Amino acid sequence: MNILALIDGEHYPPVTKDALATIEGDVRAAVFLGGTEKVGSIEELTAHLDIPIYRGNQSRDIHDVIVTACSAHEIEQVVDLSDEPIMDYVSRLHLACALMKEGVQYKGSDFLFTPPRYPKILKRPSFSVVGTTKRVGKTAVSGYIARTLKASGYIPWIVTMGRGGPAQPEIIRGDTIELTPSYLLKQANQGKHAASDHWENALISRVATVGCRRCGGGMAGVPFSSNMEKGAQLANTLEATFVILEGSGTTFPPVNTDCCIVIAGAHQPLEFINEYFGPFRILMADLLILMMCEEPMASPQKVAEMQKAISEIKPELPQAHCVFRPVPLKDISGRKVFLATTAPPSVLESTLVPYLEQTFSCEIVKASPHLSNRPRLKKDLNQFLPQADTLLTEIKASAIDVATREALKFDRNVVFMDNVPRLRGGTVTSLEDAIVQLARKAEEGITR
Repeated sequence: MNILALIDGEHYPPVTKDALATIEGDVRAAVFLGGTEKVGSIEELTAHLDIPIYRGNQSRDIHDVIVTACSAHEIEQVVDLSDEPIMDYVSRLHLACALMKEGVQYKGSDFLFTPPRYPKILKRPSFSVVGTTKRVGKTAVSGYIARTLKASGYIPWIVTMGRGGPAQPEIIRGDTIELTPSYLLKQANQGKHAASDHWENALISRVATVGCRRCGGGMAGVPFSSNMEKGAQLANTLEATFVILEGSGTTFPPVNTDCCIVIAGAHQPLEFINEYFGPFRILMADLLILMMCEEPMASPQKVAEMQKAISEIKPELPQAHCVFRPVPLKDISGRKVFLATTAPPSVLESTLVPYLEQTFSCEIVKASPHLSNRPRLKKDLNQFLPQADTLLTEIKASAIDVATREALKFDRNVVFMDNVPRLRGGTVTSLEDAIVQLARKAEEGITR
């Protein structure tokens, strides 16, 4: 294994030389990180170690120096022989993100960060859609991407990976079959998770989907187990001309794709973007969609701080700052509506309820934010559904086996709802154009 060592001036040169001798592998070069307590000069250090030594300067970030040295010497593993005060916890995590983006291992005396290595399975141009947290709208955005590509002449298929996905990859022909409330409830009665992401995408976007499952997720987004590789192999046999692999939570689809779209939430703590393994996800992105860019989720100042943090990690990364707006899939004008959603109560009352009532000429008799809390959702349904004639719900969590079941029991209409991203700012002027341009790059084989 080709090794790059990280060294500092807080150790005497003979001590560093002895440590280098214990490393298993071919130590091809070193990067001097700083410190002058026990080293007189770089020339002195070079004379002791007899390997090329790189160092940073005021015009070059030390991470850039390390990445450049890795490329020059075909490095497979970086071994850290430094310590406090030169390398602290934050510095090491930032470096781990940069090295894993380059496919290089990062090793220390008691840690090893190994970059994800995803197999190249897909034979069609492809996107992966990844989130920096749960509930940022990955499924809604994946559906929007599919509709955008379909309008541009592609035949998109979405391969999802959920905690409640099927044991074997499952095809849902959303482009050909009618997914009614009673049909979805029948699937739930057979033990299927009929509100899983592939069902939602099939119904909302009217495209064909493949449902997969996963369990667990590491710090860099690697699932502990998943059958998505089988799902990708299945996608190769279908008539798709473009494949969208949708991650789950903060996990990446464990299959190589041509381009990566990362979805972040402006409401997230800033350190979840620029600290820990947030930078790794930003570095992997070819397009960043920042959702929740409005009060009360995020102030204009917070959105600006997020944009600045993202730009500092990857300056050239296109950013689309968006908000979600609900769109019922059927006419609800004149209806008395019980709304079931996963949106926070503050957003419901300040934004979503007024928007629905004004835009679609309906009356919201109750807006429940408890779609992912079954006991509280049932309580809301029992109390308020008799006052409504229509259930309007996202296809999330317990939307089918609780909300739809109760609505049909009360003989109420059931209307499903899409959440559509609307551009509010950022560095792109059109979200649709940004998606299509990225698709062209994927089609041409221009990958990261």
